[in-house]
Amino acid sequence: QTSKVTSQEISEQLEISEETEYKIDLAREGYRPCAQRASILFFVLNDMGRIDPMYQFSLDAYNQLFNQSIDKSTHHSKLEDRILALNDYHTYALFKFTCRALFERHKLLFSFQTCAKIMEAAGKLDMEEYTYFLKGGVVMDRETQMDNPCKWLDDASWDNITELDKLTNFHGIANSFEQYARDWHL
Repeated sequence: QTSKVTSQEISEQLEISEETEYKIDLAREGYRPCAQRASILFFVLNDMGRIDPMYQFSLDAYNQLFNQSIDKSTHHSKLEDRILALNDYHTYALFKFTCRALFERHKLLFSFQTCAKIMEAAGKLDMEEYTYFLKGGVVMDRETQMDNPCKWLDDASWDNITELDKLTNFHGIANSFEQYARDWHL
């Protein structure tokens, strides 16, 4: 009789345990966007060491800042609002924390890299355009390249414009230099 009761109690506790585990997993998955943003920000911060070896940030310091963000950000009962508040607060807190340690000339680079990585993760960054922005245009075959209609525009700039014209959102820009050369020259 006692073993039957004990067995039943264990079964009930096991069922409660499984239900609790499910709820914990569900809550953890809900906060995945925060984990993704935190990961992006940490690696942007970590990459600053490539700009200047003096920029070394420890994971412990980052974790402490993230925990402060959890405590100090606005708490909402709705999960989506909580995630947005936490991401916004932590992004700004990290920006303020990091900018205190950066040379003035590197602050804009840090801001740009942070924004680009956040937009990339959100799928809001056209990678073809971003790559063009970072590397510029290289003309492989000048024979197929449209002639430069503007005497005031150097060859390197014209090369960039003709390569930019190949991107979907900029298609036709090279022709506009031919049609409106005077308007482009200010």
